[in-house]
Amino acid sequence: MSLINTAVGLVALTDPIGVLPVVIEAANANPARVRRIGRLAATTFLVTLLLSCWWGQALLDLFGISLPAFRIAGGLILLPYGLRLIDGIALGSPPHLHADPEDSQLLAVVPIGLPMLAGPGTISLVVAEAPAEPLGRLVLSGVIAVLALVVFLVLASAIRLQRSLGELRVRLISRLMGVLIASVATQMLVSGLRESFPALAA
Repeated sequence: MSLINTAVGLVALTDPIGVLPVVIEAANANPARVRRIGRLAATTFLVTLLLSCWWGQALLDLFGISLPAFRIAGGLILLPYGLRLIDGIALGSPPHLHADPEDSQLLAVVPIGLPMLAGPGTISLVVAEAPAEPLGRLVLSGVIAVLALVVFLVLASAIRLQRSLGELRVRLISRLMGVLIASVATQMLVSGLRESFPALAA
C-alpha cells in the first residue's frame, strides 16, 4: 500500500465525527470540558500511533510474526469495522458515560482516545504499513501528527459541529468512512496474500 492509501485508511478508521456524541456526553455538554477531553484524547491517539509506527515492527520480530501475515490479520480486523459502519452500526461506543468533572480526564484517555480513536484497526494499519526506512517512518509520523491535530480541532468543536451537521449527516459521513475502511482492508488482504503466496501474483 502507498503512504496515501495508509493516510486515507487512518482518516477513515479514526472517524472523529463519529465520536462527537460520546465526547459531548462525557463532558456533560460543557464547552471547557469538551476542549479538555479533545486535547487529552488527541494526545493519547498521537502517542499510541507513534509508538506503533516506530516499535511495532520490533514487536512483530520479537514474536516471530511476518509482515505479510500481520497484513492479512490487519485486513481481517479492519473489514468487519468497515462493514459495520456501512450498516450504520457504531464502533465500540459505550452505551452511556457517567462523567463527573474529576474523571473526565480518564474518560478522555480510555475509552475515547484508546480504543475508540486509536483502536485495533488504526494500530494494525500503522504497524503493517509503516515503511522500513527511517525517512518513510518520519513522513508517516508527520501524517499521524497532522491527523492528531485534526482530531483535536474536531473534538474541541464537538458541540458546534454536531449542531451544524445534525444526526443524519453524521451517519452519512460514518457510512462513507465504512466504504473507505472496507477498501483499505481488502487491499491489505490482497497485499498480504500476494506476499505470502507469490504464485497468486503470477
